[in-house]
Amino acid sequence: MRYLNKYAFLFCLLSCCCKFIYAQEPDEQPREDDKILQTSFLTIRNVIATGNKITKDYIIAREVLLKKDKPYSISDILKNMPLSKQNLLNTGLFLDVTVDFTNWNNDSLDILVDVKERWYYFPVPYFKPIDRNFNVWIKEYEASLSRVNYGIKLIGYNVSGRNDKLNIWLISGYSRQIVLNYTAPYFDRSLKHGLSIDMLYSANKEVNYTTKDNKQSFYKDPGGFVTSRLRIGAGYSYRTGYIQRHNVTFSYNVVKINDSVFQRNPNYFDNGQKDARFPEIFYQYQSIRVNYIPYPLKGFQWEVAFLKRGLNKTLNLWEFKAKVGKYWELFPKYYLALQINSDIKLPFDQPYYNQQMLGYGDSFLRGLENYVIDGVAGGLSKITLRRELWSPKLHTGLKSRSYAVIPFRFFAKAYTDMGYVYNRASNVNSLNNRFLYSGGGGLDILSIYDATISLEYSFNQLGQKGLFLQAGLGL
Repeated sequence: MRYLNKYAFLFCLLSCCCKFIYAQEPDEQPREDDKILQTSFLTIRNVIATGNKITKDYIIAREVLLKKDKPYSISDILKNMPLSKQNLLNTGLFLDVTVDFTNWNNDSLDILVDVKERWYYFPVPYFKPIDRNFNVWIKEYEASLSRVNYGIKLIGYNVSGRNDKLNIWLISGYSRQIVLNYTAPYFDRSLKHGLSIDMLYSANKEVNYTTKDNKQSFYKDPGGFVTSRLRIGAGYSYRTGYIQRHNVTFSYNVVKINDSVFQRNPNYFDNGQKDARFPEIFYQYQSIRVNYIPYPLKGFQWEVAFLKRGLNKTLNLWEFKAKVGKYWELFPKYYLALQINSDIKLPFDQPYYNQQMLGYGDSFLRGLENYVIDGVAGGLSKITLRRELWSPKLHTGLKSRSYAVIPFRFFAKAYTDMGYVYNRASNVNSLNNRFLYSGGGGLDILSIYDATISLEYSFNQLGQKGLFLQAGLGL
């Protein structure tokens, strides 16, 4: 009976969402007096930026849809000011943005953009035991420093004021990691072309060598490193208009495992290899038209991606991905989201290294967070109905233009997720090759720096239920 109740809940939620979609009223027709606004034109004299101490004026002006020395109808000016604010917030450079007009004189005016810049540099000391928690580290290993990762992470955004990013990670101890990444999205006068460079070296004393019972199995060797990786790459990006983005990256990779890992899973790489040296080409196209990228409530976005990894029998992967997200404001403070992901890897005979599918990163079913589902083809859909409950502002007492007030937003939500993963070689993982579903409800809390905390009470088709915590910070 409990399974029938869960199916009924999912069906009702899905049906309600579909009814909401189709019950939406068509866009309101313009009022007759709008004709005056559509036929009255004004010229933009200047785009004036204030509040920016680091960000270049022309980077701000790039995101404003109203351009200097061009005429626009009053209707277009009123419509494009909020869209310009949306573009600026989606750069990730600002805590808040105001776009308005000023200095209206006869048939011309100025556009005033006032921004509150984020803090762009985050030197983060890093010290973390590799064990599950501090109690295990202290009681079982006597707080041994040999079981600690330590170092520093330097994260820099908007380094030169052109929305460029710099990451330098120096981690040592139980694992070793060196990361250098620099991305300049605009290096030309047209502000359309970007370049990036990337270097990573890592060595670990623990590796996920296979999946059993729908969970990752790890092999540890405290006395030495069991796997290492070197990646050197470069990228190119092209941004057309405000919402279309093309990204291409090329890298060369060297990944190695030791004899102990190979003995436990000879199919970690293909063709009985203990190391893989391979080029990798990645292409991504994005079309983004949403109000706020980290937590969209209105709009539409989609992307397609292609990955070619390796050229020989050791690794030979062709991967195609597609994502679609549609977001509606049904009524004031009520929002509906539909997200669909699909992924296929060819040929279907792939080594374990290439089989990650669901349960990794942000690709998972809510309620199945404790599991991973590997495979070569699959899909995932998520339907979420949200209601904004509260939008308080915390007055910090700081004499800071950016941090005197910290806003929060609280959303209640109900959701249902569905998915499927095909794996022709799976014989020990019960979640492969079957329809997956989960559902539940929860609370989302949003704040500055794209901080999101999600408290979710979910159930799944295995008859399991529980409280799950998701947290993210856009650093």
